[in-house]
Amino acid sequence: MYNWLLQNPKNVCVVHCLDGRAASSILVGAMFIFCNLYSTPGPAVRLLYAKRPGIGLSPSHRRYLGYMCDLLADKPYRPHFKPLTIKSITVSPIPFFNKQRNGCRPYCDVLIGETKIYTTCTDFERMKEYRVQDGKIFIPLNITVQGDVVVSMYHLRSTIGSRLQAKVTNTQIFQLQFHTGFIPLDTTVLKFTKPELDACDVPEKYPQLFQVTLDVELQPHDKVIDLTPPWEHYLDLRPPSQPRAVLPPPPLRLQPSEWEKVILSMLHRTSQF
Repeated sequence: MYNWLLQNPKNVCVVHCLDGRAASSILVGAMFIFCNLYSTPGPAVRLLYAKRPGIGLSPSHRRYLGYMCDLLADKPYRPHFKPLTIKSITVSPIPFFNKQRNGCRPYCDVLIGETKIYTTCTDFERMKEYRVQDGKIFIPLNITVQGDVVVSMYHLRSTIGSRLQAKVTNTQIFQLQFHTGFIPLDTTVLKFTKPELDACDVPEKYPQLFQVTLDVELQPHDKVIDLTPPWEHYLDLRPPSQPRAVLPPPPLRLQPSEWEKVILSMLHRTSQF
C-alpha cells in the first residue's frame, strides 16, 4: 500500500473486507502507524472511529496496533522467538452465566492462529460448576504455545430434558489474543482486566474488578518458525519508492523489516476474531 501510493500521486488504495469494519479498520490503522502518522494506537483508533463510526475494534485489535508501534518506535522492540508455557488460567470473581446468575460451568480453548490446539471441555456431567462463593475459577493448562495465541473461555450449559434429550450448548465468557514474541523475558504472570478482554458484551454478567490471570513461563531457548509472509514471493513486483507530498513522512525503513511484515500479517489475521 505504501509503495503503491508513493509511485504516483494519482494512485488510490481501496481497502475492503467482509463488512467494511474490523478487518479494513485494523489494516488502515496499521498503515497510519507504519507511515509515522501516529506513534501510539489511541489517536489512530480515534481517527478510525471518527471516519467510520461503529467499526467495533476489540481490545486485541488495539493490542496488535500497539505491537506495530513498538516495532516502529525510536528504539524499536525486537520480538523474541521463545515458546511460552501457559501453566494455568485464573478468573476472578466468578462471572454470572448460569440460569441462576450465580456462577458458570467454564472450559477453555487455546488456539495458535486459527488452529485449536487444546481444550478443557469434557462431558457436561464431569465439568465443575463454579459458584460465587468459590471466589475464583482455576483451570490448569500446561500447554506450550508460540506466535499468535487466542485463549477463549466458555460457559457450558444443558437444556432442560432427560439425559438423552438434553442439548449441550456454550456461551462465550471472554476471549483474549496476544503474540508470544512481545512478552518480556522476565514475565511470569499475564493479567487482563475486563477492558482488556474481548467479547465481554453483557456488563451485568461480570462482577466488579473482573480479571483474568495467566500463569506463564517463557522457555530459555529460541524456536525459529517459518514467519515468511505470503507476499515475500513477490518482492520483484514492488514499485520504486518516490516522494509524495500528501503522504506523511515515510518511516526510516521504507521496506518493512521481516518482523514488520510479520506483524502486518498478524494484524490481518487477528481481525477475524
